[in-house]
Amino acid sequence: MKFARTPGFAILMLLSLFVVLIFLWRIPCCKVQKPANDTLPVLSPKISNLAKEIALDNVLKSSGVGEAGMRTDQWERFETLTREASDTELTALMKYPNAVVRCYAFQGMILRGNTGVYQVLLRLLHDTASVETFQGCIVSTTVAGDYCLNLVYPVVANSDTGTSGAFQQEHHILAKEQAIAIDSILLYDPSILLAAKYELLYRMKPAPVFYHRVREIATNEGSPEAALALARFHKPADTAIIRRLFNRENTGYFAAYCAREFPDESFYPLLVKMFEHEWAQKYYDYQKWRMLFQALARYPKPLTFQLFERTTQSADEFRYQTLGTYLMVALTRYPDKLFEPLKDHLKFDQSHQEELVEYLETEK
Repeated sequence: MKFARTPGFAILMLLSLFVVLIFLWRIPCCKVQKPANDTLPVLSPKISNLAKEIALDNVLKSSGVGEAGMRTDQWERFETLTREASDTELTALMKYPNAVVRCYAFQGMILRGNTGVYQVLLRLLHDTASVETFQGCIVSTTVAGDYCLNLVYPVVANSDTGTSGAFQQEHHILAKEQAIAIDSILLYDPSILLAAKYELLYRMKPAPVFYHRVREIATNEGSPEAALALARFHKPADTAIIRRLFNRENTGYFAAYCAREFPDESFYPLLVKMFEHEWAQKYYDYQKWRMLFQALARYPKPLTFQLFERTTQSADEFRYQTLGTYLMVALTRYPDKLFEPLKDHLKFDQSHQEELVEYLETEK
């Protein structure tokens, strides 16, 4: 199921802000990292022991881990918790001091179809406790709020729905209005520090109702995701904010992305400078290179042609194949008659042909 983000969506989201004000007033704006033990309702001995064992392991594991997909004792504990805890106990465990216990309890509420999921989720938006996860073969760290939010509100890569991929989940836990309210809270509550907030900005389309808030985040927080969202409004007054990304360390990808979305003339010399810098590097920032080629393709100039021609004439086979693939993606997405002759000089081996097809099909 997928909801299109239309102009009506922006109006609906604006109206939802009134509801959000009520939510923000009713929900304590505190980080739910270590709830006090004396606020935890009484649990049955079995559920209490399960929670202690989960906390002692302290890793949030999926049903199968490692190359062999081994079933773990931790997952067995989670299944027992979901099966045998009452709804009241699962809700009570949302106040447990250990974040892994809270995450498993919330996951159990979802699987049980608990009607209180949404209200609990609103509190979890402030839960920034660190959680180690072991999902399949991947060990990583996230925060409890992001983990729980993604269970019912996953951010889908390359989503074109306007903001996040909130409606892509197999189990549609959130109603459309609830997901819109979550969007609003993430965007307008300054105390929320979840990664989901910045994923929302990264995917956001330029609805006028959001402009001032997006600009405020880009200005006050220096968020590159907010600068990217701001670039999509195509306002000359915002170019100074965007240009800062070119001067910061580790924001080159976002700087190029902004120029791709909003090819203002003031960005062009900065893109040329970035190209020259990256061309001289021994190691490649692949993500930056892909976006840099696309950004430059938005400026069909003789100098751009000369920069692109370096790749087509490179004697370094790795550079030719790798950067040539990124160049072809750019020329395909942003065609111009000036660049057409370059395509005849790009010939790829089998693996890079497959990579080219994948980029064109999956990346936005």
